[in-house]
Parts: sequence; C-alpha cells; structure tokens
Amino acid sequence: MSTVTEEKTCKVSPFGIRADAARNRDILLQCIPGCRLRSTIKANRPVIDSKSGESMIPNDSSVLGQLPEIPGMELHVNPSRCTYKIIDPLHGNKDLCEQISRRLGQRTGSRGPDIRGVPTQEGTLDIHRMKSLVRELIWIIDGGDAELIKGTMPKMDDDGELPMPGRFLLNPGARTSTTQPKFEDQWDAWLEQLVKSGG
Repeated sequence: MSTVTEEKTCKVSPFGIRADAARNRDILLQCIPGCRLRSTIKANRPVIDSKSGESMIPNDSSVLGQLPEIPGMELHVNPSRCTYKIIDPLHGNKDLCEQISRRLGQRTGSRGPDIRGVPTQEGTLDIHRMKSLVRELIWIIDGGDAELIKGTMPKMDDDGELPMPGRFLLNPGARTSTTQPKFEDQWDAWLEQLVKSGG
C-alpha cells in the first residue's frame, strides 16, 4: 500500500501500545474494523464509587478476584509502511493459560475452560486509515486506557495535524454507507451545502 514517497514523508516512527483500560474493559478501535483489544485484567484495579466519587479497590470475591494479572493485548503500528500487528501475550503462554483455567475451574469444582489466547493478526491499511488510527491511539493513551510499550508516542501539532501523508477519516468506524463525506476536511463544505439545500 505504501510507496517510497509516502515512507519519506511520514515522520512518525513505529510504536506499540498495550490495552490497560479502567475497570478492566476492552478497547474497541474504529480505524481497524472489528478490532477489540482485551485490557490488562487486574483484580485489584481501583474503581470510582458511584455514590461517593472516591477511588476504591473493590472487595472482589467473584471470578475476577481469583485470577492472576492477565496482560492486555498489544497493537504495534508502522505508520510509514501502513502496517499493524495485534499481539495477545496469552497466546503461546501455556503456563499462564493453564493457571487461569485452573482458577476458573476452582469456582465450579470442574476443569476450567481451554484458554489459548488470540493468535497474532497482521494487516495493512491505506494512508488515510493509518493516519486516523495513529490519532485514535494518541487519544487512547492520553485518556489513560493504554500504555506505550515500544517506541515514541507521536505528537500532534497545534492544529491537530500529524507529520504523515493522508487525511483524517470522518467516520472510520462506519459499517454502512452514508451521504456524509469521507474526510473530516470536507465536513464544513458538505454541511454548508446541506443547509443551503434545506436539509
């Protein structure tokens, strides 16, 4: 997908993140269709009490409280080549998978489920989707839902731009066709035309 020219104009180095969201929840990415990253699972992760608003560690006697810490899934991107790789640290880690299975089985007194992790997935995106993905990952890191584990996190300039070729997609997670424009920089003109036409 990428060309020599695109690689030269892309100033964003390869980097990798690990999902580590609050409340042990998954992260859904818009720019990679169908991509769901399992967060690091920690039984002692603090939560915000809905009544008091205070941070607290729940007294968890549920399944979660009996599990070891489970590392979150990783996403590695190479913006100049427009490639990505999704890695699950559980995949191929027999010891941890068996430990999780045993702990889950202890609750029912039977053999736990067969835990294997998710096989590594690789893919290529077009320059617009990759640029939009890099910005999405910056927002996820800034929001505290992932940690940087490899490389340097790119920075956006004061205008929200990245030193990469391509344009930001308006709605990268859309699964159906719409009359809206494909790119964010087309939005104002599209909206103005819509208002003029009485839409």
